[in-house]
This record gives sequence, C-alpha cells and structure tokens, in this order.
Amino acid sequence: MERVRSETFKGKRLIIVDGTDVTSEQYTDVLRAGALAVAQEPFGSVRLVTVVTRARYGRGAADNIKTYSKAIKPYLKASAVVGLSPLQQVIFWAIKPFAHRTVTAFATLDEAREWLATFGD
Repeated sequence: MERVRSETFKGKRLIIVDGTDVTSEQYTDVLRAGALAVAQEPFGSVRLVTVVTRARYGRGAADNIKTYSKAIKPYLKASAVVGLSPLQQVIFWAIKPFAHRTVTAFATLDEAREWLATFGD
C-alpha cells in the first residue's frame, strides 16, 4: 500500500497520508513522508487527508503529530483526519490549536473526500 499518494476526486487534487494499521514506529515514518510530500506543493494549495484508522501510537506520538501539523500548516487549503479512536481523539483535541484552522475529523475517507471537494480553487 502506498502510504502517501495523490488522487483526484470530483476534479480536486487530494493528498492522502495513510497511516491505517501502522505500528508506532511506522507512524512516525508515515508522518515524515507526508510532511515531505505536502512541502513540495505551493503554500495554501493542499487538500489533505490524514488517515489514522487503527494506527498505533507510541511514546512521543503527540509531539510527532504536533511537529507534523506545524510543518504542513502553511501548505494547506483544507485538512481532514479520518478514523480517530477515542485515544486519538484526545490527542487530536490537544494538538488542534497547532493545526490548520480547517482540520476536521471524519469517520470515513469518503466523507473526508466529499468535504474537501467543497473547497474551491
């Protein structure tokens, strides 16, 4: 599975950073790769989905997510996160002040795609 990929949905380009089922060590690598991909894009242009379904967090997860959020923030047009567990929701709300103003949680990737497609160019 390609963990960081772009796709077109309803004519809009999305970047998907997919941490589905990763270990805590893999999750750090996925976030790093996602940040590098996003940083290749123009400021304020990226419609991003970060998928965390069944991702396992280890020590330092909140700091890693905060670092990721700060790194990608200037590049984002809109940001969605998918698949938050109850523990991940706690971390999400703790780092939300450091994240892009639009970051919104969704249960499914399809919901996130639909929402991101509403952001105009």
